[in-house]
Amino acid sequence: MDFAFVLRYRLDKRDSNYDELAERLLASGCTDALVSINRAGNMVLEFLREDASASAALTSAIADVQRAIPSAELIDIRSDFMSS
Repeated sequence: MDFAFVLRYRLDKRDSNYDELAERLLASGCTDALVSINRAGNMVLEFLREDASASAALTSAIADVQRAIPSAELIDIRSDFMSS
């Protein structure tokens, strides 16, 4: 099943090369996320992840982001876990 959710992170000031961050996210498995970064240094990832359960989808996405950007701080998770 596919699960839609949004993860919001606070980026470290040293993580200012957004093209590099996007490449690192893709390399770590976040090919199913739309990435945006605002002026305040927050990164928003809108996922549509296929997995066996909502919990598995969320857990794997968080692990993929942490692997790509270890200094990123998770500050918000949003989802109603509607599956399609």
